[in-house]
Amino acid sequence: MDCRKHYPALWILLAGFLWIGQASAQITDTTGVIGFDEVEEEAPQPASSGGWTDMVHLSGRFDVVLEVQSPMETGDERRSSIRNYHKFLFLKVTPNDRLTFDSEVLDLSYYEIQYEFAKAFVVHAGKIWVPFGATPFHHYYGAVQGDPFEGLFLPNVWSEFGAYVNGPILSRGSVRVEGDVYVIRGFDSEPGRVLRFIGGGVDDRFAVGARTKVGVGSRFALWGSVLYNRFGPESDGEVLLWGGDLLADYGLVDLPVLRDLRLRVAFARAEIRDETLVDPRDSKDYWYYRYGDYAELTYRGFRYLYPRLRYGTIIDFDDRITNRDRHNWDLALLTRLGRHLMFLAEYQINMEEVNEIDNDLFRFQVVFEF
Repeated sequence: MDCRKHYPALWILLAGFLWIGQASAQITDTTGVIGFDEVEEEAPQPASSGGWTDMVHLSGRFDVVLEVQSPMETGDERRSSIRNYHKFLFLKVTPNDRLTFDSEVLDLSYYEIQYEFAKAFVVHAGKIWVPFGATPFHHYYGAVQGDPFEGLFLPNVWSEFGAYVNGPILSRGSVRVEGDVYVIRGFDSEPGRVLRFIGGGVDDRFAVGARTKVGVGSRFALWGSVLYNRFGPESDGEVLLWGGDLLADYGLVDLPVLRDLRLRVAFARAEIRDETLVDPRDSKDYWYYRYGDYAELTYRGFRYLYPRLRYGTIIDFDDRITNRDRHNWDLALLTRLGRHLMFLAEYQINMEEVNEIDNDLFRFQVVFEF
């Protein structure tokens, strides 16, 4: 199957644009069915009674993972390992209503100062979460995070030195529009090489970008993101990274079965100009592209188990089939014991476009969060 002829995530996202005006504005409670591979962006806010205990908030997320590589094989071809992928301890300090310090303190994955300089407008500065896509955590383009969770297209946990401003644009009834504008360290590459993003930014490079979110009620949201920077020794290379994300949450359609479905869809595409790499016969302006997407469906109609199905593609370099092109299926079962303990069992089917190898993966994950 040639993944470049199939863009399910992109088509579903475009259909969402046409559907947005019909979305419901009712409220739903999804606190009991948070996915295992999601990390909450916002920690609970301190109480208002005063004192240092109300200014400081700690939260965390830790896991233990059993992985079996090539689980259908026997002997040495099947390999097992025990790993830890999440060890986040979040610290949030709010000395007053306008100033916040927010950080992950174990690995210093991010740390930023947030200051509300006008009503509902907030500036973030430091090693910030990059406002690209619906969330800075876990970019599943290609349907999987990659191993060991470095990402296939963008960094899974994408934080970078820089700053951004967030604020509302429009609020009318159940429709809310908000935006972000940011500047961060940019990507770089030697001319003649396919530009990679998973290593993050470098010094002496700057990227500018923006993101817009459109929300309808509490069950439907759509994001559009863009980033631009120049690269190479002479700064003659260009990259325009853009993408879209869609969330149709549980209960959006109040019909049997449909009310228990949640849909997530996202795509990202990078338009890159490199006069050394690109043959002018292929592009007279020396542009090539990289692309990733995924579509994810989760069902909560059963009492204790929540099945989840995810599919995605990666196109690494234009329409040429390369060793890095792939498409993946991910089938998972999730359950939660109370508020703090969760379990995940998943099976990944990883299909390379060239030189298919047996690298399917079974994963069992225990997660503690507070």
